[in-house]
Amino acid sequence: WQYQFILHLLKSFELHFMKLLFLSTILSFCIPSFFLSACPADGKMKKTVIVEENNSTTEEKTKNNKPAPEQKPDPFAVENSSHILVLGGGYSPSGNQVSLESNVKYFRKIRASIGLTAASMHTYFADGKDQGRDLQFFDPNFSVPDINLVFAELFGKTKGIANQYRSNQLNPNGSSTIANLDRWFNQRKKSQIAGINLIYFTGHGGKGGSKTPHNTTVYLWSNVRLKVDEFVKKLDQLPIEQSTILVMVQCYSGGFANVLFENGDPKKGLSKHARAGFFSTIQTRVAAGCTPDIREENYQEYSTSFWEALSGVSRIGKKISKPDYNSDGQTSLMEAHSYVSINSNTIDIPIKTSDVLLRKFLPDEFKPKAKTPEKTEVLDKYLPDFLKKDLNSTETQPVVKLDDFSKTNLSDWAKPEENAILVNLSKTLELKEDYPGKEIKKLQEQLKKERESIEKEKKKASDQKNKYRDELRKLLMSKHPEISNPYHPTTTLLLSTDQKQGVLKIVNQEGTWGKLLKEKEKVEKLESQRFIIEKKEVKIMRLRRCIENIILAHLLTQKGSSDQIMQYNRLLTLERFILSNKSNAKHLTP
Repeated sequence: WQYQFILHLLKSFELHFMKLLFLSTILSFCIPSFFLSACPADGKMKKTVIVEENNSTTEEKTKNNKPAPEQKPDPFAVENSSHILVLGGGYSPSGNQVSLESNVKYFRKIRASIGLTAASMHTYFADGKDQGRDLQFFDPNFSVPDINLVFAELFGKTKGIANQYRSNQLNPNGSSTIANLDRWFNQRKKSQIAGINLIYFTGHGGKGGSKTPHNTTVYLWSNVRLKVDEFVKKLDQLPIEQSTILVMVQCYSGGFANVLFENGDPKKGLSKHARAGFFSTIQTRVAAGCTPDIREENYQEYSTSFWEALSGVSRIGKKISKPDYNSDGQTSLMEAHSYVSINSNTIDIPIKTSDVLLRKFLPDEFKPKAKTPEKTEVLDKYLPDFLKKDLNSTETQPVVKLDDFSKTNLSDWAKPEENAILVNLSKTLELKEDYPGKEIKKLQEQLKKERESIEKEKKKASDQKNKYRDELRKLLMSKHPEISNPYHPTTTLLLSTDQKQGVLKIVNQEGTWGKLLKEKEKVEKLESQRFIIEKKEVKIMRLRRCIENIILAHLLTQKGSSDQIMQYNRLLTLERFILSNKSNAKHLTP
């Protein structure tokens, strides 16, 4: 029975197995259809895919539409607001000439017409609002008594004898001191808004040291000196978004073009701050201007012509055609600078920051390059002495010579502003040859001879004048020995009482005083002639510098690195800044 029971179980299992096998076969056909019927129709599937893709794109767009980090404006290219600092005046009343005050008045007068109506402006001048007589002036109608002129000529000096003093009439924000300068910088450094800082300095300046000739000086009130490197430290406080433009007219002002560099040192790299500047003259020369003469028609200095070019009106009210050398219908700061180089009849050699940068990148192009042949111990030991002499000699290598460049070459390479100087100064100097470098040399040699001849004549006249002076001194001191001391009571009596007639009678004996005045007049006339020649020589120097700039800029495109070319072009952009009364506008043209 056990056997049959097991057999029954097996048959039962077989039967269930067969049923299961049959059912699984049926399901094997049905299940694929089930899954197929569960999938969406073709159109529905595409729609779902599109929806998913759209969702994915929307997510991507949402991700991409997140506000990007705010781009800081390039200080070389954008101007949102302008801030003006006018700084200057003399270092003391005797150095604070009325022409400096007049420069500020003229700038205020044309401020609106040059595009600075909305700009905030601070003025720090001389002793500020102090009522002391800080300003020196000369009135041609003021008469100096004859006795004072005689004593000044024979025993003192006549320079400044007719000068008078009053308080400045500018009502400035304060005096030209380091404290006030710092106050202005402290205010400006608080602003993170991109903008232009225009700093105009009209005052006096001094040389740099023998080891640091680039580190020249401006003089502030009470004989305080501010050097380039000290000024750069103040500029470095300003936010990187702000750009700074300098207009400086003091003697040796070109040293301040080095604000381009770290610590104001041309041996170091470029500053990260956007700075450009226009300067009356190079760092080794004195500048024109600074006169106590109250007659404005006699004022000839850098900023007179610079503001004139931008405003179209001279300081005496005469209308002039504003320069537009690139024919864009506007006058940039660089075009105003070129206008000065062309039209200013002074001893200035105006320069701009890009001139200095070119010479930083290409410092030796116009310098002779000497090559010393190598020596070996064997040659030095066995060569005869006469051959050693040749071995020790230096060989001069070819350099870039101005003589090698024609007007055609230079005009092709020149920017519109430089080409205007090239064309106009060549015309002024009556250069007719195609190679201006060669003609410049000839003209310089000719003018040098003329100047030396005049100086020789001037010395003869000056020596004769001094001879008459010494004769009159002896005559007066034999009669009144006390006058050797200007503060002696007798000297005061001779100057202020009827006894002065006796003094005048002595000096007029034999017409000696008249002869002295005649020789003095001759000296002044010859000095005027020498001055005319010097101003012509200066125009040659301006032209030569312009030619150098053209050549160096061309060489930079060939020899300079891409970084140097980029830095130079960015600086040109800032120098081509166009002042405008429109706020929040781009005024810098490439």
